[in-house]
Amino acid sequence: MKDKHFNLLRWTPVAASVALMVMIAVVSVATVSELKKATYWREHTFQVILDAQAFEDKLIDAQSSVRGYAGKGQSDLLIEYKNDTNIDLQELSQLAELTRDNPEQQKRLQDLAVAVKAVFAYDNKVIGVYARQGPEAALQTNATLESKDTADRAINDLEKFTDEEKALLKTRDATEQKNYHHAAHLLILGSMLVAGLLVLANYIATREMARRRRAEIEQRELIDKLQTALAEVKTLSGLIPICGWCKNVRSDTGYWQSVEHYVRAHTDATFTHGICPTCQEKFKADIVKANSGAVLS
Repeated sequence: MKDKHFNLLRWTPVAASVALMVMIAVVSVATVSELKKATYWREHTFQVILDAQAFEDKLIDAQSSVRGYAGKGQSDLLIEYKNDTNIDLQELSQLAELTRDNPEQQKRLQDLAVAVKAVFAYDNKVIGVYARQGPEAALQTNATLESKDTADRAINDLEKFTDEEKALLKTRDATEQKNYHHAAHLLILGSMLVAGLLVLANYIATREMARRRRAEIEQRELIDKLQTALAEVKTLSGLIPICGWCKNVRSDTGYWQSVEHYVRAHTDATFTHGICPTCQEKFKADIVKANSGAVLS
């Protein structure tokens, strides 16, 4: 019963430790999965911001190329403008692909696409004016309020889109940091609990082993005492042949000997002689006669 109680006490913290480690492992896997997910979305948002910045740079470069072409008529600036517009359209398509999980950003991109098409349409208008009327007319067309408003509307739409992504980046960065801290706290707390349970199991096992050692020592001492007592004790057993008249006892070798001699040979007992009251009364006269003879002598 004690062994069962000991095993229960000993293995309960061990089993709890194993269960806790399994639970920590499961929760850690889930936490790491969430952490990877948060890290992915943070990097994803950062990539969207970079692409939006690249889109804005190319849009500004395209406007600069149009102004340079309208003023100088350099064909290489026109080629550069077309390259920039093609890159802008590709960037716009890529932004739409990256933000397909965000309906609000998709709506902003739709507004941005309309604004960018308006900008490109006005740029083509300036290029057409240059081809028909020359650089002065093209510069005047490009310097109108309509041109500025068209470009500003596209830049403002792009800035709204970028600001939303930056706010989203902060949120996702905070989520990632939270998951990091949660995972670290979980591992630290779980490790401390497991260590505590293992220390408790070791303490219980050590205490029980000490108790068993004491019990074994006491048992050995008791066995030694019993063996010593048994060594000092001799007992008689079985059938003992004794004469019905003289009361002599037959030994194992066939010789007859007195009871006193037989008992002394087979046990550690010794005899002292006296007389019982019955015999004293029965042999009173003989005793008196014997004592009188001893006195006369």
